[in-house]
Amino acid sequence: MRSFLIFLALVLLVYAAVNYYVYRRVMQGASIPGSWSWILKLALLALILSYPLGRALQELSPLERLFTWMGGFWLGAMYYGLLFAVLFDIIRFLDPVFGWLPNVLLFDRTQMGRIALTGASVIIIMLLTGGRVRAMFPVVREISLELPRLAPERGEYRVVFVSDFHLGVLVGERRLKRIVQEINTLNPDLILLGGDLIDERIDRMRWIIEPLKELQATDGIIAVTGNHEFYSGVEDFEKLMREAGIPVLRDSLTVVGEVLNLAGIDDITARGQYSKPQPPLKDVLASADANLPVILMHHTPQRISEAATAGVDLMLCGHTHGGQLWPASFLTNLVYRTPQGLSRFGSMYLYLSSGVGTWGPPVRVGASPEIVLLLLKPTEAALVEGGSEG
Repeated sequence: MRSFLIFLALVLLVYAAVNYYVYRRVMQGASIPGSWSWILKLALLALILSYPLGRALQELSPLERLFTWMGGFWLGAMYYGLLFAVLFDIIRFLDPVFGWLPNVLLFDRTQMGRIALTGASVIIIMLLTGGRVRAMFPVVREISLELPRLAPERGEYRVVFVSDFHLGVLVGERRLKRIVQEINTLNPDLILLGGDLIDERIDRMRWIIEPLKELQATDGIIAVTGNHEFYSGVEDFEKLMREAGIPVLRDSLTVVGEVLNLAGIDDITARGQYSKPQPPLKDVLASADANLPVILMHHTPQRISEAATAGVDLMLCGHTHGGQLWPASFLTNLVYRTPQGLSRFGSMYLYLSSGVGTWGPPVRVGASPEIVLLLLKPTEAALVEGGSEG
């Protein structure tokens, strides 16, 4: 818990610093005199405080929704405002060296600031508007994979993998019902939920039970934990999932439909912020049926080399949201060193999903939400061998 509190304090410190920088640059760019200046200051202050207020006022539903939605869009505006402010400052500071700016702008710096602020504001509004539309409509990614040890007589096995719903104020019940309907149209044999299903206290999340019960798969629905399950209370999350009829794999393995081994391990948050010991993967996989392929779910794309060495055939991860707001994807690639989508590590496949929901800003720019349909098939060699035996 101490590590989490330190992490939270650092997040708030960074939030305050970024907002102060953006606030100063907006006020300098606007250069509004008199009472209009105070109106702009108060508007910016309301936007800056809206998201923290929305998270704090959790018992006052109308105000909570208002402030959380305002704050969510402000987080997106703040992010792009920071990028524009840094870009403009770089241009301004280096202009004496490179002479980028035309003299007509340098002659009237007030006018130059207003032009820059207006142009940046228009672009940000367009990005957030388009990003909101994109966030509401997940795409279906269909991936065909040949897995060794998949029984030839079983044929194609349909697995739907969905991660990062972040259900709560910003991703609500209607959205969840649409996602459930979309998943069911894919006729899955198995549905896997890859963590960060919820984004609120457990006692506020009981509304998810009935929609989740509508999920339909021949061999059931199975979940793992993400970092937000630990923030919300992981034991209570397990109870909630049991009410929805969904088991949660926590450093454990199960055999699904005599088709495959499925393992799920707790998110790295369990060790990093809650000091929970994590068993070696070889111990988690010790009870695996050697005649069946092994699929591993781990919310954050880490422990990849360990998984490949332990004999995992397919690893499924989420957490990064594909960056969610371009160009954050470059940062996530740098931090986790794992590309979005399908990749290969030795003989192991890895799929890193961009998730189906949003966290913070209710928008996506350059990173579409997705539902992943994995069409698992036996290898060609197994098909030939199975045919010769028949």
